[in-house]
Amino acid sequence: MKVRNVISLAAASMGREDLVAMAENCAAEPAGELASLLRCYNLVENEVALDYFPLKRRERFSVCGVLPFSEFSSAPVEILEVKREDGGPLSYDLRPDALAIAGGTGEISVLYTYVPKEKEWGDDAETAAQISARLLAFGVCCEFCLTGGEYGEAAMWEQKYREALRAANVTRKKLAVRSRRWA
Repeated sequence: MKVRNVISLAAASMGREDLVAMAENCAAEPAGELASLLRCYNLVENEVALDYFPLKRRERFSVCGVLPFSEFSSAPVEILEVKREDGGPLSYDLRPDALAIAGGTGEISVLYTYVPKEKEWGDDAETAAQISARLLAFGVCCEFCLTGGEYGEAAMWEQKYREALRAANVTRKKLAVRSRRWA
């Protein structure tokens, strides 16, 4: 799905036919309210990726004991696993700017979660299959209303957005502590 399609769907959901027409006719980078909608889209995509449905990537590296984070194609958020070329696990230490790999040198494979890159008007959305354009559009509507000072509308769109996240089954489970009983 394209970013412009999500933004167009958000504008249509808010009843802003003027923005829908502008979105469909926009060939270059957007300006005005369309640029604001694009900023809102980037905020929502980032929130979904960091809080609800992490984006994962596996990359192969050739290392000599230390793997700088600058060598990753995307900014890592969490390192999930590090494996040798033969598939065996490797132990590692996290440093502020690198991974210190125990066992020295060689080819390794790293599975990690990452932050999505900031999108431009014609880019593809960076989400998983269970995240729909509708879900993202609800989040964009909420953020757009918040930036415009329409707090009542924003609350309504946030409720729809949270319900769509719950329906996609990506919300985190709430922890519950059982009540104590005395025998």
